[in-house]
Amino acid sequence: MGVNFMPYCQKCGSEVREEMAFCPKCGSAIKVEKPPVEAPPAPAPSRAEKAEKREKEEKTEKAEKTEKHEKREFGVIGPLAGGSILIFAGFLFYLAVTGYLERQIIGPLLLIVVGIIILVGVVYGMMTAAKRHPKT
Repeated sequence: MGVNFMPYCQKCGSEVREEMAFCPKCGSAIKVEKPPVEAPPAPAPSRAEKAEKREKEEKTEKAEKTEKHEKREFGVIGPLAGGSILIFAGFLFYLAVTGYLERQIIGPLLLIVVGIIILVGVVYGMMTAAKRHPKT
């Protein structure tokens, strides 16, 4: 069996228990806690380390873009709708210039077709979303 001995206050010499932080007689601190040792500052990264870090970030970004393309998260509806609108507008203006269509009707026809293209895009987007995230 080990011998338990009571520590003594360094200032007044009275007995104190180990769990005490201050002497009950004189009030001086019994356990002097050492200040935490500060870690030395990290050395500044070298040019090679900076370049390596930048290269890693670029690879990560490239991988994310590739993943999005693989998952087909980049939609084709926007460019497809825009191209369709431009083609239809060009066709309407061609008909107006050649005399097959009156100029006053170009605006309303263009708005109707743009609306139809937007509705088709919304329906397509809803169908695609329903396929990707079916209800359980």
